[in-house]
This record gives sequence, C-alpha cells and structure tokens, in this order.
Amino acid sequence: MNDLLSLYKEMASASLDEAKSLPFEVYTNEEVFNLEAEKVFHKEWVFVCAEQAIAKPSDYFAFNLAGESVAILRGQDGNLRAMSNNCRHRGTPLLDEGFGETGKRIICPYHAWNYDDKGALKGAPFTGKVTIEKEKHCLPTFQLEVWSGLLFINLDKNALPLAEKLKGIEEYTSIYKPERFDMYTQGPLEHWDANWKLAVENALEGYHVFKVHKDTLETVGPTKLAYYVAGSADWTITGGASENSAGTLAKWFRGNYPEAYNHYQVVIIPPSFVAILNYDSFSWVHVLPDGKGESEVRSGAMTPKSMFKEGKQSKVFTEAFFAEDKWICERVQKGMNSKIGHGGKLVEMEKSVVDFHQYLASRLFGTPIDAFSEGVNAKLFKE
Repeated sequence: MNDLLSLYKEMASASLDEAKSLPFEVYTNEEVFNLEAEKVFHKEWVFVCAEQAIAKPSDYFAFNLAGESVAILRGQDGNLRAMSNNCRHRGTPLLDEGFGETGKRIICPYHAWNYDDKGALKGAPFTGKVTIEKEKHCLPTFQLEVWSGLLFINLDKNALPLAEKLKGIEEYTSIYKPERFDMYTQGPLEHWDANWKLAVENALEGYHVFKVHKDTLETVGPTKLAYYVAGSADWTITGGASENSAGTLAKWFRGNYPEAYNHYQVVIIPPSFVAILNYDSFSWVHVLPDGKGESEVRSGAMTPKSMFKEGKQSKVFTEAFFAEDKWICERVQKGMNSKIGHGGKLVEMEKSVVDFHQYLASRLFGTPIDAFSEGVNAKLFKE
C-alpha cells in the first residue's frame, strides 16, 4: 500500500511536461478510496446543489458524502442549514436521500426521536426513568456557503472560507452575469460503475469530445476550438468557441456584446463540480463517490427565465451525451483492473486534468502545486 501511495503522490504532483495518467490501482483500491474520503470529501468544500433547489421553508436535500449522511434544510425562518442526517440515538438516517419536504419536526423512522429544523432534539418518547439531556443530543452542523447561487458544504469546522478557495475566479466568470440565472432545472440521479475520479476527469477535459461525442457535443463545441483559460489546483477554467452559439433573434436581443458571448467556459471546482457556463446558461455535472468503483452523478442547470426553453430536442441531446459519458467512463473503469497495463503521457489539452491531479496530491500528501497560469484567450473574459 505504501508503494502505491508513493506512486500516486509522485504521478499526481507532476507538472504538465512530466504528467502521466495516474496508477490504475488508485481507481480500484479500497484504502485509497478511504483516504480520499477522509482528506478530500470530509475536509474540502464540496458542491451540493443549487440554492433554488431548496427554495421554500421545509425543503431539504439529503445525500451521502463519502459515507457521511448529510442534510441541507431550509428552516421555517427562511435560513439554510447543513447538518448530520443521522439520528443521535442509534444513528438511523433521518430524511430520505434526495430532494424532499419535511415539516417543523424531523422525526426518526426508527424510535421517533424528533428534532427541529435547527437540529435541536425536541423529544424522545417512552424513555422511562432515563433522562435524555437534549442539549447533548443535537445534530452536528456543518459550514454551508453560497457562490453564484450554488451551495457548498464543508464538514471541517476549521476550514477556511469558500471565498479563499475561489479567490480570483469571478474575474473570468462575471462577464456572463450569472446572477441573471433565476430559472432552475434539476437533472436525474445516475449511478455509474466508475470511480469518482474517472467521472470527474472525463467531465473536465475536452480532449475526448471529438471521438466520444462526435454527433452531440462536438457539433456545438468542437475539440479543435477548445483552449485553457486560467487556473491552478484550487479551480480551473477552460473554454472554447461555440458553433452556432446563438440564433438570429437571440443575437438581435443582445445587440453589441463581448466576443466572449460566442464562447463557453468549463468551470472546474474540485473535487467534484464541473460546469459549462455561457451567456445563456450555467449547467453542471456533480460527481460523488459511492464506493471505490461506483459514482453518483447528478446534473442541473440555471438559466434566465426570459430565455428558458427546454424542448424535447434539447432533452434528447442532453440524454445522448450523458449516455456517451457513462459508457466511456464505465469502459475505462474496466481497464483499471489491469495488473500489467499503465497509463501514458498527458497531452496539452489535458492541462485541466493535471490541475485536478495536483489538487488531489496537495490534499492527500501535502505536495506543492504549480503557480496560477493563464492561457492566451483569457483576455476574452476580462473585457
């Protein structure tokens, strides 16, 4: 195991000139998975969902964060809170996973211990002569912050603010005015037989688009027009020129607009959030581990209500390229079981993968990361 971790550290910390694929075993090894759960998902800012998805009092989203059952609730006072979803009695998950609605009380389905929407224990039935000290049986709470209408959680009470991690990112994203996006749509939950890192790596690089997505994404965002915008291990932005980026009527409404509106960005916030941002929408893929060789993959999008139009054709298009991504990730996962094979050099179009690998190395092993860098097209987004 020590040999594998040493190799993982060496290969993940490499700069682009020396970067190679990670050792295959890090995508299948249980101890590696446990280390990533402890030092990444339980210590880092992790995307949850759009704030609009939990809009009304009593709305909640419950999910499994690398073994920890967590719930985000909108309280009766209108405030959002993040807390443990495990009952303080015997550990039973309180709220069903996914999006839902609870009342003023969260009631355990096992023995009916019940909590308010701030996580305070309010009652425990049939306790007999045993006294339950309610203040010692409240649900643990976690840090929760919002960026551009998106919720991020951190289980580490000593973590630095999210703004520290995302420092400088809005210098590039603000040109699209994401505050305009007031219409939210939630995609389905998918289960992929692929390690979470494979799913994230696939989402954040455009090198595979011309081959895997020949009849879908390649027709609107060709591989040959993709480029690196800016970033480092904390966050990365890549981009590309869009083909047929807007119809005639949309262009007329925009009037004179920056050249950036003919381009898109891929916004990468590790460990698990990858989004496509352009003038019309902010859509994302969110990957969470579900064991060493499985992932949960969710999607979502925000658009301006005035521009929202989700037709059958758009839905079919989205489903098609998601199916393509699932197919290739599950195919790659099978290759990770090889005891003989090993990966080769990463190419220039995979610089975002290098950033992601350095993120992993820095969090898992404390290695230094490369300095922040910009690509030649970064100026497009700073007009």
